[in-house]
Amino acid sequence: MTEPAGSAHARGAREPLVRLEDVHKWFGNLHVLKGVDLTMDQRDVVVVVGPSGGGKSTLLRCVSMLEVPTIGRVFFEDRDITDVRANLNEVRTHIGIVFQAYNLFPHMTTLRNVTLALEKVLDLPNDEAHDRAMDQLAKVGMGHKAGAFPGQLSGGQQQRVAIARALAMRPKVMLFDEVTSALDPELVGEVLEVMIRLAGEGMTMMVVTHEMGFAREVGTRMLFLDDGVVGEEGEPKEMFRNPKSDRLRQFLEKVL
Repeated sequence: MTEPAGSAHARGAREPLVRLEDVHKWFGNLHVLKGVDLTMDQRDVVVVVGPSGGGKSTLLRCVSMLEVPTIGRVFFEDRDITDVRANLNEVRTHIGIVFQAYNLFPHMTTLRNVTLALEKVLDLPNDEAHDRAMDQLAKVGMGHKAGAFPGQLSGGQQQRVAIARALAMRPKVMLFDEVTSALDPELVGEVLEVMIRLAGEGMTMMVVTHEMGFAREVGTRMLFLDDGVVGEEGEPKEMFRNPKSDRLRQFLEKVL
């Protein structure tokens, strides 16, 4: 079970990998995040659950600075990445993100979808990029489809390629934004299997998900985000078994 936020300091351990302080986000007049605090230590699997429109995806995008908080600060490895002087391109090489939409280039093979960023962003030589890409494709069970184009793959296969593409950058944290929501039910398992293996290998992860079984069994900590506020936070199995708030209880009754 993950120790409470802030306990790393009590133990004299290193800084959290990710830390959010009083993060607010407005889109026009819409106040989407309302003062969110969050820490993620190495090897944490933080699952974020809650009703649609509650701010879950916006929170995840603020962690990677794809959305800039209106108020508040985001730290990565104790660097304030909301500081205008922060090198966000460098920071993002350490933060892998996989979306609900696969975002693969349709005119490129599976292999080229993975090698492109390795060559263009990390400046790896072609042969090294090829070997690293093939290694990651094999790990997600897609090595045999290296020469296929996205249109020749199922949704679950495309999502596994998207995960391989992110992992090939060797990130320190992986963010997953409802990556199974667009998949047919029979394809969900193959993607969750990859994520379960990553968690078992110690990858630090934040997972926005509607897959309650995954949240309960794989998460080390769960956030219930409702109307832009963290309504409850804790160890997932305990939160499922004994929700402290009426709002979380109501939510779980609807989704379980």
